[in-house]
Formats: sequence, C-alpha cells, structure tokens
Amino acid sequence: IILPETILLMASFLFIAYVHDVLMENTWWQFILLYPIYFFVFIAFPCFAITVILKWLVVGKYKPASWPMWNYKVWCSEAITSIYESVAVPFFLEHLKGTPWLPICLRAFGVKTGKRIYLDTTDFTEHDLTSIANEAMLNADCGPQTHLFEDRVMKIGTIHIGKRTKIGAGTIILYDTVIGDEVKIESLSLVMKGEHLMDSTNWKGNPLR
Repeated sequence: IILPETILLMASFLFIAYVHDVLMENTWWQFILLYPIYFFVFIAFPCFAITVILKWLVVGKYKPASWPMWNYKVWCSEAITSIYESVAVPFFLEHLKGTPWLPICLRAFGVKTGKRIYLDTTDFTEHDLTSIANEAMLNADCGPQTHLFEDRVMKIGTIHIGKRTKIGAGTIILYDTVIGDEVKIESLSLVMKGEHLMDSTNWKGNPLR
C-alpha cells in the first residue's frame, strides 16, 4: 500500500537535495540546463527502473490464466499494476507518448512491440500478453485490456494487434482477441473478448460491428 509513495518520497528527497545545491552554486542558465537532467536521473528513470524490477521479481512473466480473487497472484498483479500506473506512468512513460522511446521502454515490461509503431497510450497491465506488430497505431487512451473480473475470478489472456492496424482513441480491446493486418477500428469502440478481426476490415461501435 505504501510502496508507491515510498519510492516517490525517496526520489523526491534526492532530487530536492541535489537541485538545491545546483541552484545555490551555479548561475541561472546552468540551473536551467541541469534541471531536466537531474529530474531524469533522480525521479523519472528510478521510478521506471524500480517498477520494471518489481514487476519481474513479484509476478515474473504473465501467462494466460484464471485466478479466484482471493488468490495471492491476483493481489501481486494488482500491486504491480498500481505501482506502474502511479509511479512509472506519470513520472516517465507519460512523457514518451508518441515517440519511438515508448515502445522500447514497454519492452522492458514484456510488451512485444514491432518496428515503427505509434503509441499514444500507456494503458497496459499484463504486459507480456500484448503483442503489437509493425507500423500499428494505438491512439490516445485506447487500451489492450488483457484481464477481466468475472464472477469473482480474474481471467487474463492474450491480445494481438496486426501490422498497420489503426486503433481509435478511447477504444478498449478485451482479451483473447486477434486483430488482423491493416484493420481500422474507430474511436470509442469496444472489441469484445475472443474476437478475430479479418485483415483489411473496418469496425466501429460498442460492441464492435
């Protein structure tokens, strides 16, 4: 419960201490140049790196599974998701949206990302179960949702997004789904679990049609 706040407090104390020294001992233009470097070294990268390490230590590699809600694996998974969303995303990954660096960083968590893909979302939970092929586009706040809670059971499964496929903003993709190549899904759509969308097709709606 207190681990995310502990990480942030430790990083913040280091950042404030070192930035204070920079502010007192350097000119204003040196401070402006060094400030983003210190933020990256003492807050952004540690928040990312510690979350990656915890993910692999606590849950390891995700595989398709079904767990009752009282199973300790559910709580381990939810703990890592909470740390990811409250530490790694706001202080590091959020600032990499739309850049080539975000897919590279997500690979550290286990997301399978291809070449030249565009990601304007960090909404990944069971990272190892999502694969995104070359030149796919995931727009703002869309999410491959690799788990659901059904009748007090957490069920997780895979999602595959094909080459040159475009996922609209705010669209949710449920687990056990295969989306073919060059598929276009409009914004605010819902891809139901177990869907197999054929290549070169267009879809929209909630649920999808």
